[in-house]
Amino acid sequence: MHKEQKEFLDEINLKVGVVSQEEYDRIKGPLAAVQGKAATSTYRDFFKVPFEAVPSLVSTRRVFVQRGWAYVGSNQMAPLIVGHFKTHLKAALQAAAKSWPHIAATDECNRLAPIVSFLSKQYLGPDYSEVKASGGSAATLEEIPGLAQTHFPLCMRHLYNSLDSNHHLKHQGRMQFGLFLKGIGLPLDSALQFWKRAFAPKVPGDKFEKNYAYNIRHNYGKEGKRADYTPYTCMKIISSTPGSGEHHGCPYKTFSEASLRAQLQQMQITGADQKQVMDLSKNHHYQLACGRVFQLTHNGAAADEGINHPNQFYDLSRQCCQAKIAPATPGE
Repeated sequence: MHKEQKEFLDEINLKVGVVSQEEYDRIKGPLAAVQGKAATSTYRDFFKVPFEAVPSLVSTRRVFVQRGWAYVGSNQMAPLIVGHFKTHLKAALQAAAKSWPHIAATDECNRLAPIVSFLSKQYLGPDYSEVKASGGSAATLEEIPGLAQTHFPLCMRHLYNSLDSNHHLKHQGRMQFGLFLKGIGLPLDSALQFWKRAFAPKVPGDKFEKNYAYNIRHNYGKEGKRADYTPYTCMKIISSTPGSGEHHGCPYKTFSEASLRAQLQQMQITGADQKQVMDLSKNHHYQLACGRVFQLTHNGAAADEGINHPNQFYDLSRQCCQAKIAPATPGE
């Protein structure tokens, strides 16, 4: 490890183990096999940390692990530092959140308070106008029923189930769900088939073409001003207020306590876990509630950046599924 790197880690109080020449000689074979290091590497190019400190490197098999230690190359320290930074940032934000009501109401009511209020309503993530998740694969018409029960967030699963039972969704529900389907890669032709089939028990084919097909093509940028409409973010969904007979919006905000509890029960979320989700919802932490449900329904996998978009939830769920069924590396 370079002297400057070690001094930096010491400065931020991130303790790492030093790899000795003797230790390096003992493990340099496995190190080279895992990391592809050239023969010119030396013990100074590595340090060791508890394996749980670098989960992203361990999960992708980019480090050698032995007896609880992960041997990390000096050029691989970014995940370690980022993880350390996130931990301290989370603690600092929690402390700031406790003090913020007093600060915003007094000293900073005209300076920082409007800025923080504005930032809290902004979404800076991907717009999901292109299908890049799940290995770049697009959803097909035949996959939708299965995907709805395994990978859709609760807001979209509720819309799908409501459509399936009622054979209709009002305009805002069609917009929220239709753009989500567009974001997971459902092509326009398949989208038209999907909605036509879903509406068929109540809406004849000619009426569907007259009253609904235009709006679907419009969402895909094929009608009107031909704008490329993007799926709704969590903030946009949370800010909506569904009326009678409407099913759009965020369930963690709009559902009654009994309805939300029943939905969680269906997902096998019970006991203390259920109470935690319910408490987050009651305290208006709707995205945190959704993130906790993701964790509970995906074997503890966490959405490190939080849930900010329904299509993000879907993408992360597909990725978790693929990682779980990925074939083992030969020799393991």
